[in-house]
Amino acid sequence: MEAKNSTEKSGDQAESFWIWANAVYAHPGVADSLIEAQDRAGLNVNLLLWICWSATRFAEIPEIILRRATEATAQWSAQVTASLRAARRAAKSFEDKPGFENAASLRSDIKSAELYAERIEIEILEKLSIEYLTPTTDSDVKARARRSMTSYVAIIGAARRDGFSTGLLHTIIDHIFDQP
Repeated sequence: MEAKNSTEKSGDQAESFWIWANAVYAHPGVADSLIEAQDRAGLNVNLLLWICWSATRFAEIPEIILRRATEATAQWSAQVTASLRAARRAAKSFEDKPGFENAASLRSDIKSAELYAERIEIEILEKLSIEYLTPTTDSDVKARARRSMTSYVAIIGAARRDGFSTGLLHTIIDHIFDQP
């Protein structure tokens, strides 16, 4: 697939997915459903958000671009972001233990690093959108998001995992797009 020549490659454009993702993540039920999909089925939260964000701006994501996005983020997510997440969660278990008075402070620092790692991943995904996806004004956003999520699940083989259910995907999409 050939890269699109776009004039929308400015810093403002690079920030828009980050801003959107943070705003959506704060909606009731969104964070919980995304974390559930991550923990139960091994789905990448940023990829799920990217799929939904892209559905609001671009035509359906072609499978080759979903594969490219999955490959581009997999190693970073597994080696950097997931490691920071694991360290943050582990540090939390020490917060109430005697002798670990600074555990909460360390956990906060790790959380900041984890968010920065998430932002780097989001910037990678946004660049893929700008370079390869076709803008659209089609209003069938939820259906586009569902189709792309279904393709993503197939690409990573998540449907065969014990914790996976299509209900997770529907819940995520409903929480993201059915906000007042």
